[in-house]
Amino acid sequence: MKPGAAHRNDWRPLARSILPPVVTIAILVLIFRKVPVESFVDALAQADYVGFFAALLPFSVVYFALDTVVLRYAVQWFHGSVSLGDLLPVRAVDYLLSIVNHRVSQGAMIFYLARRVSAGLLEVTSTILFLDLLQKTHLVLWAGIGMLFVSEALPRPLLLAPVALVALWFVFLGYLHGGYEFFGRMFRAPDWRLLRTFHLARPEHFAMVLALKAPLLLLAVVAHSYAMRSFGFEISFARLLATLPIIFIVGALPINVARLGTTSLAWIFFHGDVVPAPQLLAYSLAAHLTFMLANAVLGVGFLPRAYGELFGNDSRSGGFRSVSGEGVRRRPPLSDPPPSSAPDFPSGPQQLPSG
Repeated sequence: MKPGAAHRNDWRPLARSILPPVVTIAILVLIFRKVPVESFVDALAQADYVGFFAALLPFSVVYFALDTVVLRYAVQWFHGSVSLGDLLPVRAVDYLLSIVNHRVSQGAMIFYLARRVSAGLLEVTSTILFLDLLQKTHLVLWAGIGMLFVSEALPRPLLLAPVALVALWFVFLGYLHGGYEFFGRMFRAPDWRLLRTFHLARPEHFAMVLALKAPLLLLAVVAHSYAMRSFGFEISFARLLATLPIIFIVGALPINVARLGTTSLAWIFFHGDVVPAPQLLAYSLAAHLTFMLANAVLGVGFLPRAYGELFGNDSRSGGFRSVSGEGVRRRPPLSDPPPSSAPDFPSGPQQLPSG
């Protein structure tokens, strides 16, 4: 390393720490320059919070449960058996940590799963990346479906997003499963462990993840449809179906603190022409804070067991399976040929622990 190179790079960690608060403040300042504070406070004061919480809190619990079921399916397909009860605590803490730092929450999840199923960190990271990309894919697809039924004026270029995304998936998967030839030279995907799940995934895996995630978005649309009535306005189901997925994607951008401001900005951008901005701002912030509170409560409730799962010595008493992998059904390594039999799908929806 050249002299002074380390000093030149010292600003990067500082910038990563300062940028999210700065972006959050800038977004909130931009919003409140357009929205009178008095109107915003009035919208909060006049809301019916009993109906609001009755719509959103049950949805938060159902979302957590179904999201964990999707994770369990993926782990079982590509790595080995793991019970739903073993995943619930770590998934809850993942939600809790994601409020502060999404990378830390994902890292804890990957570390736990790697120990639980005796798999490499990069192999598990591949599966988490697979689920994350399909999460965004299903949101964009549903946004496109919603756009087909919306009569109001919305940005029509959004209709091109699902088509472009599907095309990108076909190009990417073609690169993985054969490659492309250009000017007599063959380009194939490298044999990286980070791509393992994408190599092993079959069409039925993609279809089943998308099918399992579909109820989550539809339930979100229903929950928001009822919750926003407590703030004195309504938005059509079709319009919500077209815009809510994009609002979720914008809200997930890792550019601010606790994702504050971005979701509100997206709500106002998409629905400011049909609903007064103060009501949208009040509702979006209240909804965002409600989901954060629900995630925090779930995470804290499962924290003692999750701590034992992450740092204990025995998997059955709050730790991990042994690294030898005894008792764990392992999927073949990437270098082995794929099995000729059908993938091992669970027989049906899993029951949550009654306790």
